[in-house]
Amino acid sequence: MILDDRTIEEMLVCAGRPAEATDWRSQQVHEGWREPLVSGHGFRHRYDESVGDGGWVFHQLNDALSMAIVDFRAARALSRQHRHDDHLVFCAWIEGRSTISAGGDLADEDLAHGFCTFYGLPSGEAVRTVYEPNRPLRWVSIFLRRDRIKDVLGLDAQALPPVFRDYIVDRVPTGLRHVPLGNVASVAASQAFECPYEGELRRLYLTAKAMEIVCAVVQSYAEDDDADGPVLRRADIEKIKQAKQVIEENLDDPLSVSELASAVGMTIKKLQYGFQALYRGSVGQVYKQVRLSRAMVLVNKSDKPMIDIAMECGYECPGSFTRAFKLAFGTCPTVVRTTAVRGALAERLREHADAAPESGRGTRVN
Repeated sequence: MILDDRTIEEMLVCAGRPAEATDWRSQQVHEGWREPLVSGHGFRHRYDESVGDGGWVFHQLNDALSMAIVDFRAARALSRQHRHDDHLVFCAWIEGRSTISAGGDLADEDLAHGFCTFYGLPSGEAVRTVYEPNRPLRWVSIFLRRDRIKDVLGLDAQALPPVFRDYIVDRVPTGLRHVPLGNVASVAASQAFECPYEGELRRLYLTAKAMEIVCAVVQSYAEDDDADGPVLRRADIEKIKQAKQVIEENLDDPLSVSELASAVGMTIKKLQYGFQALYRGSVGQVYKQVRLSRAMVLVNKSDKPMIDIAMECGYECPGSFTRAFKLAFGTCPTVVRTTAVRGALAERLREHADAAPESGRGTRVN
């Protein structure tokens, strides 16, 4: 189902409507209803139950900056189109997953927790987002008006990385871009949901949170704005997931980092960055986690000798395997095996007792 187009202009007009307007609650808008914020300069949009549970809050923070805070669970599959002419849009996801597409080909890309997706599109071009049913979704969208950045924020576009500068100055579209949320941006997005202030202090607080997220994204490009910089598109994410699968399939004969990067068609630099972003560890650390997880399963669920488990999980000798296992899990693999065997035996005895006929019960003996 595709709902009506939503535009940034329509949201700004709604945010500027006087709070005493009589049609706030009675007007049905986008399969829901809206009410003004007590503090002014914004509104709350709640969806009808037939659409989903929850909604979003829109704040016009100043003439260049707006924010939408979304907490929503769709009741059915939804597809929506948005137009944000002359705005850079930053979507910082802190829970859930969806898809987004832009342009004539409408090729889907991921909106996913732990990432900020940003874009600046040609005038009149819409993005389409698709929400699956019964999936909790929480994210913060920041709208940065292209032609007011210098006047309102005092930000010189010429000092920004090319992808931002070219859009702000010359309206060169950015396309859809995905940047992992670092600690600063992730915390800022979460704090936007828990603002402890009201009125003008709320506007000031949310402005600060919005700028923290924007600064974190801009900084990720400023640190490395070449073609092999830390920007992960959907194709990159798929390659990183493929690399993890290669690790899982070759524990007994592991590939080096360079071999792994070559196998999935990435540079070592981007592969390492991607593992940090997706799995919170280097390639080597993730490899160690995978083989120890496999070892725990084999120790618990199989009767293979420890030396065979060690070799299958990439350890050259049982001693190094035992040390790594104990360091990770706090106990030796033989102890885990003994406990697992005893637990399995006790379970079989209980099942046997439950299945045994209750002979003699209820019979009187004279």
